[in-house]
Amino acid sequence: MFRDIDILELLPQRPPFVMVDHLTDYSETQSSCDLTVRPDNVFFEDGTLAAPGLIEHIAQTCAARLGYYNKYVLKTGVRLGFIGEVKNLEIVRLPREGETIETTITVVQEIFDVTLVSAEVRVGTEVIATTGLKIAQGEQTD
Repeated sequence: MFRDIDILELLPQRPPFVMVDHLTDYSETQSSCDLTVRPDNVFFEDGTLAAPGLIEHIAQTCAARLGYYNKYVLKTGVRLGFIGEVKNLEIVRLPREGETIETTITVVQEIFDVTLVSAEVRVGTEVIATTGLKIAQGEQTD
């Protein structure tokens, strides 16, 4: 069901800076997105998705969750979001060309317009990165 939603409906980002292909799961406390690593990605480097692209993918997974919540639950527009903090980032390895990564974010705490999440990035069942993010919501984009 979620995979059928055009990801651009949920994100303020636009190509070539879109780092998620699909919202694959949503709940109020946990959501997931995927991305297939391609050479045309702006963060593609030496056959892999570079670390900044991996972080942006995690942040856009948060944005897709908030976009879905704002659009389909609250029935409002998509809002801008900003990375406030990246905490305890551990990258085991970078995803390679052709691999599909899936990131699951879990809401740790929400206070006003700030959301704290923990994130896990996998290729299949292999965990390749974990981190915590602080995301601040800004203005509505629509």
